[in-house]
Amino acid sequence: MIQLLFNILRDALWRDEIQGAKLLPRELSEAEATELVDLVKKQALLGLAIDALFRNNVKMPRKNVVRCVNLQDLITQQVKRINHGVIELHQLFSQEGIDYSIVKGQVVAAYYPDARLRHPGDIDYYCDSKNFEKAYQLLKERWGIIPDEKDAGHHLCFDHVGVTFEGHFALLVPYGKKERAYWNQLLDSDPGGTVTVDGVEIKTLSPTVHTLYIFRHLYNHLLNLGVGLRQFCDLAVMLHYAKEKIDMDALRVHLKALGLEKAWRACGVILVDHLGLPEGDLGYTLSAQDRRYAKRILDVVLYNGNMGHYEGTQLRENEEQIGKMKLACIKLFHFMKFAPIAPHFSYAWLWHEVKRAFARE
Repeated sequence: MIQLLFNILRDALWRDEIQGAKLLPRELSEAEATELVDLVKKQALLGLAIDALFRNNVKMPRKNVVRCVNLQDLITQQVKRINHGVIELHQLFSQEGIDYSIVKGQVVAAYYPDARLRHPGDIDYYCDSKNFEKAYQLLKERWGIIPDEKDAGHHLCFDHVGVTFEGHFALLVPYGKKERAYWNQLLDSDPGGTVTVDGVEIKTLSPTVHTLYIFRHLYNHLLNLGVGLRQFCDLAVMLHYAKEKIDMDALRVHLKALGLEKAWRACGVILVDHLGLPEGDLGYTLSAQDRRYAKRILDVVLYNGNMGHYEGTQLRENEEQIGKMKLACIKLFHFMKFAPIAPHFSYAWLWHEVKRAFARE
């Protein structure tokens, strides 16, 4: 079933562009179709997978077809709603002269062969210190937002038009002074870029910096409770469909400076060997050692699911001491598995987690 999942994703991501993408069966039994849909749901890949099955005329029992149609309709409505939120935010900020960048999510979906098929999440936007407070006051005045207090220390979180927004005054939580200084300089000098969402030009980061940020976000979640294949698909489509706009030499310099080269190559194995990304798009030559570490990563990705939710959600809801201990054990287990591929970053992350844990007590 795992190999079938990757065959479906190859078809969904590359269509006929990359040789060998179409390796799908002619028919699925009820048990196979049910297992497959449950698997792609766990990885937040429903839209891509269902569309690939329908485009390739894969036969399924009526019960499974009805379920897939219903899920596809649900995703379509979610995408329409979140795209409307992106455009509404863009129009509000643009009218008032507020500088912003929308990151991840729908601006990455714009690079997919069909942007409507990426399973949507929330809307993340970034404003620097000069614009964040102004943006916050504007949103309170125009939209009447009520921020979620529990997120106040990291970002502004609120709901509007049925969509969750996260406003970042710091695009990421840096682990140490060196990383903070590096990202500050990188963001201050970034010329930015645009993508088209439903016919509207939306501001975002430059493709080079955005790709670096997406990977840093992916690896950070991998160390925590886990990350799903959706984030690997995001990275793959950025590297392939935006390759003419990505400065690969600069990207390699940034990865080396941040201590993430080995982690990039290990994750790159999943992109190349399993998702079908041409190795030339990765910017590195992969080794046998990279592939050994990739197996560790893939085991966690397939077990924990999207953002670790399938291993972590119930524990987040249960704030009893035993729940906290389980979460700590998961994070420590991930640290021990992945520290060798990014030692400086991983130890800085661990120290940050320890300090945060003591601060809560």
